[in-house]
Amino acid sequence: MHNNFKYFILIIFFLSYYTKESFSQKTVFHEILNKTDYPFLLYLPKETEQGETMPVILFLHGRSLSGNNLNLVKKYGIIDAIERGRKIPAIVVAPQVKKSESWEPDKILDVLNFVEQNYKTDKTRVYVAGMSLGGYGTLHFAGKYPERIAAAVSLCGGGNVEDACNLAQTNLWIQHGQIDKAVKISESQKIYDAIVSCKNRKGDCFLTIYPGAGHGDLADEFYKDTLYNWLFKYKIDTNILANKVKFKETISDTLINKTNTNLVNFDSSYINSPKTIKPVTEELFYTVYKGDTLYSIARKHSTTVKQLLVLNNINENSILQIGQKIRVK
Repeated sequence: MHNNFKYFILIIFFLSYYTKESFSQKTVFHEILNKTDYPFLLYLPKETEQGETMPVILFLHGRSLSGNNLNLVKKYGIIDAIERGRKIPAIVVAPQVKKSESWEPDKILDVLNFVEQNYKTDKTRVYVAGMSLGGYGTLHFAGKYPERIAAAVSLCGGGNVEDACNLAQTNLWIQHGQIDKAVKISESQKIYDAIVSCKNRKGDCFLTIYPGAGHGDLADEFYKDTLYNWLFKYKIDTNILANKVKFKETISDTLINKTNTNLVNFDSSYINSPKTIKPVTEELFYTVYKGDTLYSIARKHSTTVKQLLVLNNINENSILQIGQKIRVK
């Protein structure tokens, strides 16, 4: 009897200890209010406690998370991924835009400047990721201040074609669902086309289309390694690969005030049962190699010589040069 009581006391002790530990390890998000043009949630990884200089990720939410309650920003995206257990070795900044407003580049910059002035950040490793309204905000910000970011990911959004050659100075991954009914896929396609057409392009630019994916489906990307590993490859200016950060896969359960006929006020619910979607990255241009002809290029890309002539504004007697870029789609 005495021994049983001893075991009972020990069990109670260990339960109370581990319960206390689990609460003490709960992720803390700091609410930063009345300091910048946008209020924002701030996540500081443990490394900052040791005085380490850390990368910064700006997360720009979609229309449904707009308002004056920062808890909304936890509904889906990078903040939610962290709450569900994802370890991100970066300072994460998640501002909130008011309802009926769209993201403004100067106000986003104000938030970034505040963070860089008040925390130990690596200014060569600043990243932006946004979805829907936040996807537009990402490309608007990158289009005005490409020199301030190393890389950006825009999910199911779009951008101003006038910003294309500014956007071409940084590294971009544009993603869209093929059957998105809230923001037409053409929004991502047209800004991608404009960027890759810039003659002074310095950064990487990719367009990935997800077959069978709708608007809300792309929220799944915030819970996967792929997005973070891609962002962390880049550093500002040098465009060289930074030390790649590897993660354990921890996929968990898982829009724009600007007048645009392609958009609706879409309040997407994030995905509770992520589906497996195979992405397709479009290759719109082909580099000519020795021995290539218009016929062989057309055949390789399942198109016609006539279509190639139209896309590239050339005639069938044009001489191809090795290294020349030929548009194939």
